[in-house]
Amino acid sequence: DAGIQSFCCVDQCNALMEALERSIAHPVASPGLIAELVEALPSDTVAAPRNLSSSLHWKLDTIAEQHGGHVPLHGRLFAQWMHHAFPNECPLPRALDVTEAPMTNDEWRARRKISTDVS
Repeated sequence: DAGIQSFCCVDQCNALMEALERSIAHPVASPGLIAELVEALPSDTVAAPRNLSSSLHWKLDTIAEQHGGHVPLHGRLFAQWMHHAFPNECPLPRALDVTEAPMTNDEWRARRKISTDVS
């Protein structure tokens, strides 16, 4: 059940995104920088360092071409790319016709008035 998973399980993709955000410190980045950072970014199921496939490089370049040479880190296309780079950690983004934006863990807890304090 997605409700139980969103409540009980750590969002590993969020941790990966936070690591990228800290390193990039900007809402957009070049595809080369993103590839370099992701190649060095380990997860529970992906060892680092690693070499990204030519397909992943091509997808990043394609996203950048659509956005003036830079990849927006908080767009649907990059979320989809992260799913391909980390298929077990990052979910495939929802379809475009879904009107509700995805929430962070803190937003989800705030909406449901769940304390973030750890006992």
